[in-house]
Amino acid sequence: MMYRPSLKSSWSLILLSILALGCYLISAHSYVEIKGTNYEEKVFATQLMQDYLDILKDEIEARGIEIDPINDRWQTGLIGHRLSSITTDRGLLSEKQAAINPNIAVIFVDELSRLKKGDKIAVGISGSNPSVNLALYAAITALDLEPKIITSLSSASYGANREELTWLDMESILIENDVLSFRSNFASIGGGEDLGIGLSDNGIGALQAAMRRNNVPLIMGKSLNDNVNLRMHAYEQMLKSGERYQLFVNIGGALANVGSEPNARLIPEGLNLKLAERQFEKEGVMMKMAKNNVPIFHVRRILRWGKKYHLNMSMEHKPVVGEGSIFSTTIHNVTIAAICLAVLLAAIIIVIVFDRQDRHFLANIIDPDEEI
Repeated sequence: MMYRPSLKSSWSLILLSILALGCYLISAHSYVEIKGTNYEEKVFATQLMQDYLDILKDEIEARGIEIDPINDRWQTGLIGHRLSSITTDRGLLSEKQAAINPNIAVIFVDELSRLKKGDKIAVGISGSNPSVNLALYAAITALDLEPKIITSLSSASYGANREELTWLDMESILIENDVLSFRSNFASIGGGEDLGIGLSDNGIGALQAAMRRNNVPLIMGKSLNDNVNLRMHAYEQMLKSGERYQLFVNIGGALANVGSEPNARLIPEGLNLKLAERQFEKEGVMMKMAKNNVPIFHVRRILRWGKKYHLNMSMEHKPVVGEGSIFSTTIHNVTIAAICLAVLLAAIIIVIVFDRQDRHFLANIIDPDEEI
């Protein structure tokens, strides 16, 4: 019997090819967004930090305070002077510039998300990098934590080092505009020995005046050790009976918090659970908190954190709120791809079945040329 090919084979292959191409195009252009953990809190925190930046800029302009036209590229007003009467030491301009990015708030949301709503945290900050403080405040608000804050008010260069616009003044502006519900509970002079050593009398007077006009009590002992003990006492007094701190957050290298400048560099950035096991020549609040079984979270160089979280910290383009893989990632839609694959396999099976039926039918037809 002579073999006869299926009458539908050629058309079947053409149709299958078209279907396969269509399925490929659909799958290749189908995407789904995968939201990161704590997505809503991260978005809220970044938008809130942007609100902070906008409100501060408006107020700075309204007060006629000069904004650095060169170093403050986005004209936020948060880049201070290189030198002033309340400037303690040199600061890295690149760190201050990089921090003016609302997306850095997600770093603190992510790192503090292990805490529960309403948890008490002790916070130690300075005026040296106000934008990092804003990011921390935004994250604390988004996660609904309860902070107790002591500020070293003086600042390194390019920070909150304008006498008329200290960090406490920035807090007051945000509170008056109903975007901040907490503020520094106490403040110290900061600087050398946390007593303002190295500052002029005018500088110390300007810092004390800032505390008075913002109604923030001054912590002022006779030595660095005195100030460390006074801070610990203040933190303890801010807790009710039976309460405890779930975390101590330190931003920067204020001596009362870290104990000494070498300590600030030696203590690993991030979460420290075993700091109490290490020996330090001089102890700050961080070490004493650790000995009270309080975990320590230390942040010193925000650029390092930006790289860790794959945030765009470049000054070439203005940051876009909510941009970055830490918020969400886009991947091919696996469900659509699976459906397309199933459709294509089903089509192939159908063609094979019908093709076999055609071959069986043709095999039973008598060939007129065949001898009987």
